[in-house]
Order: sequence, then C-alpha cells, then structure tokens
Amino acid sequence: MTHPPSIYDYITGEEANFSADEIQVYDNYSWNLQNYVQMSLQLKHGVFTTGANNYLRPFKKVIEPILNLRYRAEDIELKDVVLYVENDNGRVLSFLIKKYHDEVYVKEHDLDSFFDEAGEENINLGGVLVQKGQVPEVMPLQFLAFCDQTDILGGPLGFKYYFSPDKLREKVKAGWGNINNGATITIDELIVLAELVKDVAGDAGNRTNRTPGKNIEVYIVRGSLPEHYLEDNDNMENYYNQLHIVAFYTDKENNRTGVTLYRKKEQSGTLKFFTSQKMRGRALGQGGAESLFHEQIWTNFLEIHKTNLLESASKVPLYTDDDAYSNRNRIIDMENLEITTIAEGKFIRQVPTAAPVNIQLFERSISEWFSHAQILGSAGDPLLGVQPPSGTPFRLQERVVREGKGIHEYRRGKFAKFVEEIYRDWIIPDIRNKILKGKKFLATLDSEEMQWVSERLAENQAIRIQAEQILSGEDAQFESKETLVQKFKGEFIKKGNKQFLEILRDEFRDVEIKLSINIAGKQKDLADLTDKVTNIFKFIFANPQGFQQVMQIPGMSKAFSDILEFSGLNPVDFSSMPRLPVASAERSAKETANV
Repeated sequence: MTHPPSIYDYITGEEANFSADEIQVYDNYSWNLQNYVQMSLQLKHGVFTTGANNYLRPFKKVIEPILNLRYRAEDIELKDVVLYVENDNGRVLSFLIKKYHDEVYVKEHDLDSFFDEAGEENINLGGVLVQKGQVPEVMPLQFLAFCDQTDILGGPLGFKYYFSPDKLREKVKAGWGNINNGATITIDELIVLAELVKDVAGDAGNRTNRTPGKNIEVYIVRGSLPEHYLEDNDNMENYYNQLHIVAFYTDKENNRTGVTLYRKKEQSGTLKFFTSQKMRGRALGQGGAESLFHEQIWTNFLEIHKTNLLESASKVPLYTDDDAYSNRNRIIDMENLEITTIAEGKFIRQVPTAAPVNIQLFERSISEWFSHAQILGSAGDPLLGVQPPSGTPFRLQERVVREGKGIHEYRRGKFAKFVEEIYRDWIIPDIRNKILKGKKFLATLDSEEMQWVSERLAENQAIRIQAEQILSGEDAQFESKETLVQKFKGEFIKKGNKQFLEILRDEFRDVEIKLSINIAGKQKDLADLTDKVTNIFKFIFANPQGFQQVMQIPGMSKAFSDILEFSGLNPVDFSSMPRLPVASAERSAKETANV
C-alpha cells in the first residue's frame, strides 16, 4: 500500500476509512469501532440510536444503573495506593518519594480524578487508552479519528480535538507553533483563520454545530510513519515513530487546508492500553454497555408497545345500534351526570380495548429482561440497595452481598495491575526526577516515621557538631555523641508530626529506588499480613519462657517455621526469635504490656 503524499492527505483518508470500514470479527459478525463507541454512549445516556429523540417514546434505562454500580464496586482510590519500603537499601530516597507522592504529587496532579476517568472509560467501552504526560491522561475513545480496528496500538492512530483560541495559546509552552519543532504556522496565525463551527462527533465534514466562539480543529497523530512526513523529503520507505499535531482550516476558495503545529520523533511507550475483558480480533474488549445491548433494546421495544397498549386502554370508544343517537348527542361535549335518551329497544356499549392481562404480559417480560441484565452485570438486588424480603437472615444477606462482589473484585484486581504498571513506568520515575531537582515540602509523619527520621537526623547532627568541635580545637568529648543524639531527637519531636522535608539538588542521583507498590491489595494484602504478625507477637509475649522452652524440643522449631511459611510470611525474618534470651523476651513482653 502506498502512503498519501502528505500527512494532511493521510489524515483525511484514514478518517474517512475509519468511519466507513468494518472489520470481520466472526463469520457473521462485523464491527466498526466508531459506531460501537457511539452506540454504547447513546444507550447509556438514554438516547435512541435510530428514530427521533423527542421524548415521545419511552426509554427505560437498564444500562446506566448497572454501570453506576460497577463504577462504585470496581473503583480504585488514592487510599488504595500504598507505597512502602521493603528493605534498607535506598530507604531514604524511597521514603522521600513516598512522602512526596502522598503529600504533594497526588494533589498537584489530581490522580484521584485520573483513576475515576480511566476506570469509567474501561467499564463503559471495554478499554481505556492512557497517554504519558506531566500527569497520565485518558485519551477519550469518542474522539478517535482513526486507528487499527483490530489492535488499537497495532498501528498509527489519531485523535481529533477542538481548541478555543485561549486553550490553543496555552500549548505554546509545549512547543506548538514553533518552527524549530517542525511547525508550518504560528498559533496566532492559525487562530485568525479559524471558524465558528465544530464537526458533529462521528460525522466529520458532513454536519456542523455552530458555536459562539472560534474553534480550531486539531489532530494529534502518533505512530510509525514514513520519514517523508517528518523531514519533507522523498523517503517513503523508512518508518519512524512520530508525533504530528496538525490543524485544518477552510481557505478563501472553500478548500480544507492542513497546517502543522508540531512534529517530532517520539519514543515508544508513550501510550498504554488496558481492557478488563478482552475480545480477540478487535481493538476494544467487551464493554459494560455492550454486554447489556440486548437487554436495553428489548426493554425499550416492550416499553414502547406497552405504552401503546396503555394509550389504547385509556380511550373509551362506544358503539350503538341507535343510528340517530350520535346525531342527537355529542358525548365528548357532555357534562358529568348529564342525562341522555336512547331509542326504545336499542343499546349503547363500550368497545373492548387493551385487556389488563396483555399489559401484564409486557410488564412481566420487561421484568425478566431486567433480571437478566442484573445477572450479566453482577448487579443483584442487595448490591443495588434493594431491601431484602422480610425474614431474610442477616448472615445469608451478607453472604449474598459478598458473593455478588466477587466478579467486581476480580475486575478491580485487573485494573489495579494496570495502575501499578503506570506507577512503575511513569509516576515513580517522574517523582524521582522532580526530587533530584531539589524540593522542599511540608509532610505529616506517623509515629514510626517520626522515630526513624529523628534517629537519622540526630545521628547526622551529632557527628556534624563533634566534627565542628574538633576543627575548632574544642574538646570533642564535651558532650557525648549519645547525649547530642538524645538532645536533638527531643527537639525534633517537640516540633510535632508536621515537618518540612528538604531534598538538595542531585543529592540522590546515584541512589537506587527500593520502593514497592501495593494497589487495592492486589500485590500484597498488607492488612492480613499485619494481623498475622500481630498474632505471632501476642503468642510469643503471652508466655516468652514457655516459647523458649518449646523451641528447644527437637522438631518444634521447624514446626514454628512451617507455621510462618504457611501463613505467607518469611521464616528468615523471624529466625532470631527462638534464640532470644528469655530475660530479654520477658522484658519485651512487660514493656509491651505497659504500652
């Protein structure tokens, strides 16, 4: 396949193909990503995909309440992200990264909103595309202009956005409109050429929405493309990973004209894709909305026909064999309790309309479809907050809720692994780079952190003071090192648990990060491990002398190691316990009891 002569022709052609082309997923099933995304969002928001949306047809939402349940049940919040140090190597840098993340980074970069947006996009559409930047950014699939519909990261892809003049000017800081970055026009020149319209989403160039202010049509295209697009040469054979930011405007001859705002080579790894439910052969997995398409469509079908029945039943047509009756009387104009006459031997009766039993059949079918939707969405009545039937045992209800959450916890665990990947590849290296430039920030320390920080600062302070005494000719033993340490620790603790932490520029450049990440308990159940360790200490401190004696019995020490191993703990971490002096263990037990 030969590529178009310019990046502008390439974008125009790919966008047109993306709207029209369908891929074959199964023998009798073809699929178009753009149509799929639009249908998913329309049905979620209560909008018919065909016919008029004038509120004259009933639309009973099935998808939205079940998706709302999934948002809550599969959500990952900042409190679910635990950064912790597992060993002493690089502990200082790891500690500072953790505190800077908890106290500063998450607030400056609004990571909580990112988690929400990424989770909802994946649940809605069966996948989420995330872009690396100053903060990880969700690329809305609704704005996709083109991509490989069989594998979203399998080829070049483009997103289409509209920028107001002010928003576009903000991109000057990112290098847009700079000739040194491959731009063919400045941002101010482009704004002059902009129009007061936007294309309708998913209908490029065919229909437009007029807007009160100017909007600039911008495409962000990235992927492996011919060198010609980057260097303006004749090389269409060699391909490089590139980033192009292109805008279009309509010239005086009414031609759609493209200009470049930015183009550069780009490193791989700037995009990540995740889906919690893969469907091989197409770019997106099965979304939460898609899994309920049938239930939503058939519920609407039944609701529309039930409404027609109700409309029919609300009418009271009459019939009579008195031919002259309708000439003498207009029932529609009668007052209540008005008396009329009918010819002798004649009758007047009501025409039978929709029977209640027919309406009940529709209602039962609607209920069955919704029950099926609940099964598909793992949204049982207890999880939706529906009151259980009277007499339901509490333990049974609790078990039903716990079992109902199982599939949500499974999907949540998958998403947690994706968040961990983003942390390891993007967020922690970004924090490290910021810290190496030098930072000073206010942090809140817990009791363990206060103890750990005060000990290290006191040790350094004592050594510094003694060195100054030696260099000044003073007696270095004027105050012992232990005295200086205790004095500084006391002064440090008096300041409270809110302390300013300062990192000097390049202070930790050659220090390795030794930081572990635990997202939503997926990597390690810290609470469960804490309970196990606490129980072990309670067992030992309850009878330290007896514990020591038991450990002297052949085979018991190995049995104790087996208990630790089966609990998921490392016996090596507790290897010194059986060998502790009894007096020391008893003293530790008493100290613990006093605390």
